[in-house]
Amino acid sequence: MRSDTPMFPRGLPTMRPLVLCLAASLVSAPLQISAAPLPVAAPPDLIRPAAAIAPSSPQASTRVVTNCNDTGAGSLRDTIGAALSNDTVDLSQLSCSRITLASGQIVFGQANLAIVGPGAGRLTIDGGLNGGVLVALGGGTLQVRDVTIENGFKYRTDAHALGGCIQAQGNAIIRQVLLRNCSALSTGNRSALGGAVWTGGQLVLHHSVVTGSMAKATGWGYASGGGIYAHDSVDVEYSTISNNVAISESATPSFGGGMLAWNGGIILGSTISGNQAAVSGGLHLIGAAASQVTVLNSTVSGNVANRVGGIFAKVPLTLNNSTVAFNTSHQWDSGSGYSFAAGVHITVSGTLNSTIISNNLNTGAPAQFASADLAGKVGAGMMGGHNAVGLCLAPCPNDTSHDDPGLHPLQDNGGATRTHMPTPGQWDVLSGSNVSGWPWDQRGVGFPRQSPGDWLEIGAVQVNSDIIFANGFN
Repeated sequence: MRSDTPMFPRGLPTMRPLVLCLAASLVSAPLQISAAPLPVAAPPDLIRPAAAIAPSSPQASTRVVTNCNDTGAGSLRDTIGAALSNDTVDLSQLSCSRITLASGQIVFGQANLAIVGPGAGRLTIDGGLNGGVLVALGGGTLQVRDVTIENGFKYRTDAHALGGCIQAQGNAIIRQVLLRNCSALSTGNRSALGGAVWTGGQLVLHHSVVTGSMAKATGWGYASGGGIYAHDSVDVEYSTISNNVAISESATPSFGGGMLAWNGGIILGSTISGNQAAVSGGLHLIGAAASQVTVLNSTVSGNVANRVGGIFAKVPLTLNNSTVAFNTSHQWDSGSGYSFAAGVHITVSGTLNSTIISNNLNTGAPAQFASADLAGKVGAGMMGGHNAVGLCLAPCPNDTSHDDPGLHPLQDNGGATRTHMPTPGQWDVLSGSNVSGWPWDQRGVGFPRQSPGDWLEIGAVQVNSDIIFANGFN
């Protein structure tokens, strides 16, 4: 096995792809941790995996959790234990604010189960650092909504450590959820995959935050997906994946400090920032040759790795109207004929439209290449247009600008996620494009990609339609 390909544990099932549907079917109402809803419809070219909602069943019912006890009648643990496949476990009527799992993680085998809380700011499910939190072994779809989940600590000496807070053997749909302080640790030759979330199937993550989590291999196994490890495509929308880490104590590398995703998907309106790993501090994207990942209206910033701080793509990557900036790496030469930029590294050709890739730094590179923002394996390059890339070491579109966009710090500029605002006046000489047809910039509804009288701009946010935010007077 190549040293830059993370191991997937043997013996775990590979799930079949789900049917495809329009993004409109994935719309959900915003709650406390979501500042803006998704648009009500998506352009026809944004087709991606469905939300994998279980079909209705005449036997399906809603089972109400009546107290915050760890065990006993009316507790979350007992209510899940009594539920049938396709049931909903309802925590929305609780007046208490914290459930602490003193007896360890909740393991269940229903094929499909929904767990719905009153809001991420109103109820926390606390693993108490006493194992994981939710372990779904049924192979169907686990849905979790409107809660905070924290302090999962999965430590395995006899098997791979999968998902410090959520382990879903099949698919998972996570909406309006705050996941934090989750850890997956392994020993010996076992792997630690998914500090906060591990899925054997598809992952849908909407209006959610995954932060402060870790996948750590204390022996010589792989550590991958400090925040998230998804084995069969992802749909990440209006979410933040920040300050997670994947780390191996041995010479075995770790991959994807923020997220490791197999077999394609989409990242829309989201920010991946402050994550760390040995390889791919932000995103590590791998899978079948036909897989494609589209990053649209998103920001990848401030991630750190020895090799490739921002995005490492081993599948076709499309970057539309996005910003990849201020990522750092330390290793320059692979020893096999090509070098690594700190921002984006591609091994197969992809597409770049109206995107900023700038201010990334490789501290191990020769001085003239330290600011390389985009690089690739020999033969790989980017097609498209209307981009700004500080320094291209792989072929970039012919009209690519190399001007400095004057990016402001990552901060709240409106919307659900933090963004980098370019400097007005310094940046407005360049015009962008909107090949996806998405009507909003990264901040979502209320922040149009192009206002009447404005011109299209490059990057994740549209400056001249909101000069107040651009000038910092918010």
